[in-house]
Amino acid sequence: MRIVVPGLLILAGLVGLVTLGILEGGIPELQVHEALEGVHPGRPVKVHGLIGEIASDRRPLRFTVLDKKDPESRMDVVADRTRPDTFQETYDVAVLGTWDPQARVFRADQVYTKCPSKYEAEDKRQTGASAGDRGSP
Repeated sequence: MRIVVPGLLILAGLVGLVTLGILEGGIPELQVHEALEGVHPGRPVKVHGLIGEIASDRRPLRFTVLDKKDPESRMDVVADRTRPDTFQETYDVAVLGTWDPQARVFRADQVYTKCPSKYEAEDKRQTGASAGDRGSP
């Protein structure tokens, strides 16, 4: 009996972790034009694009996200979040939330941004290092 109870607790914990992993991993990642098609209304999705016009950088954030390949495809976003440090026009952004087809707005729970110049500099350093390594005997 002493072994059965801890074993059942460990098994229940593992089942919970696997279930949580499946649910978290099941969030579709879309581009703006795919989100606008409305194939996942009301379901959480992650949409990638570029920050377009910023209507408000105070809480709640209001801005547009542009499709990287088709800048004519744009999506209005509202997020009851504070402004991320790297929140600027033309920066890469990913928003996690739900598409509201009636209001034609994406209601974001999370906003993730990154500064393109920071990552371009890192890529150049890595490329330069690997190119230099190739010339060494």
